[in-house]
Amino acid sequence: MKKIILINIFILNGLFCNSQDTPYKTINYDFINLQQNQIQFFGKSKIYFTEICSNLNNLIIRGEGQLKVLQIGDSHIQADYFSGQMRENLQSFALGIKGSRGFIFPYNVASTNNPDNYKVKYTGKWEHRRNITESENCDLGITGISVTTYEPEATIRIILNNHNFPFQDFNKVRIYHNNSDTVFNIVLSENQIIDNHYKTNDYSEFITENHFDTLNILLQKTDSLQKCFTLYGIELSNDDPGVIYSAVGINGAEINSFLKCNLLESQLKSLNLQWIIISLGTNDAYSANFNSDIFENNLNVLIDRIETALPDIFILLTTPPDSYRRKRYPNPNMLLASKIIQKVAKEKDCAVWNLHEVMGGFTSIKKWMKAGLAASDKVHFSRAGYALQGDLLFNAFLNAYDNIIDTGIKN
Repeated sequence: MKKIILINIFILNGLFCNSQDTPYKTINYDFINLQQNQIQFFGKSKIYFTEICSNLNNLIIRGEGQLKVLQIGDSHIQADYFSGQMRENLQSFALGIKGSRGFIFPYNVASTNNPDNYKVKYTGKWEHRRNITESENCDLGITGISVTTYEPEATIRIILNNHNFPFQDFNKVRIYHNNSDTVFNIVLSENQIIDNHYKTNDYSEFITENHFDTLNILLQKTDSLQKCFTLYGIELSNDDPGVIYSAVGINGAEINSFLKCNLLESQLKSLNLQWIIISLGTNDAYSANFNSDIFENNLNVLIDRIETALPDIFILLTTPPDSYRRKRYPNPNMLLASKIIQKVAKEKDCAVWNLHEVMGGFTSIKKWMKAGLAASDKVHFSRAGYALQGDLLFNAFLNAYDNIIDTGIKN
């Protein structure tokens, strides 16, 4: 039995980047249920979370290592406002823990909305596939989306937006794509490559001499057998110590949507994650014909597949927020879905953050909308509303982290 020694960083001077006395975010809305803003741990999840705390402590105190997080979700995540706020909070609350941007997808190429913390430009004609389309039989990975081109010399350009959060550069690129003799070659133009020989069935890896905030992908046909190229995602990283917080979301996605992703396990293994956040359920429970048994089974299967790929991963389930149907009808299914998620978490040794309860419970989205935090459809949120969710989850994380430090749990 080893004992993880955790130093209480809140008593150390000069570690925090915020102007506040502590890194906790201030919440000023009286309809938020702050007393319930906590992470519930079941079974081994507390042990896995203790490892997360140990890794984070090592980052802050010694400036060593990386903490890699992935959040999976639907439209609440695709725009990256909720997950982006969590990323910024985790990468900035203490000095020296800002990491790289992590795993992304150029959503604009697939004619859908892109996070605004990176811009995408492209040339050529690209076809897209998404995991929300049941009739499609195609390979999909972690992102649940792909783009395919049959045009040699097609290009994709990724430009990280460093205006609000500077110095998030990279010198290592993993491009996740199909792999056969029929696939076009990849060239990184304007980036000086010092090592590009590493290739697996899932991705091609490129290491550049210098650090960049812009990626230029150019496809080339060098053989008559080469016919196409399919992109599943891009990982932008460096070797700097820090928190790497990736997020993937698909508008309209249900849990079953990600069960269609046949490349999920192999890609998860390659990302070397320590923490996965599953933020699904809104679309599953939206319909009046919500089948709770199917929902529960699908969630169990998704967790099983994740744990097959990453047996010791810390899994945090977030419940779907309160919402209405057709703007007029309160939806009690979100409360039922939240209860099922808690039940599955207990059975599967996962942790839970109950957003539905924390935001105020049944019909609370009306109060969020009145405060300018939710959209008029009473399903989605404003940018400020998603940022508030990110701050709430961050506070719940910090509270759990501080409790771990104070109790000195043995592992």
